[in-house]
Amino acid sequence: MANKRVTITDPDLAKVGVALKRAAANARQLGFDANTPVYVFRDGKIVDIVAEHRTARSPKRPTAKSSQRTKTSHTGKAPSKKTR
Repeated sequence: MANKRVTITDPDLAKVGVALKRAAANARQLGFDANTPVYVFRDGKIVDIVAEHRTARSPKRPTAKSSQRTKTSHTGKAPSKKTR
């Protein structure tokens, strides 16, 4: 059976594929920017592409040493100098 090429005559239906690709790209970008999951169906499984991207790109970040941190009070503000 040969594949037949179908010509779409409705102008609205002709633009559906382009609109879906644009919407998918916008959804992926929003997911990456907001760090929210974006699920796709790949190889018979549902996969979060944002989590894949996050684990592939983010090696362990070095933590600051205690000597490099600034001291803060219990309110979270830097200590102030009191005058009498």
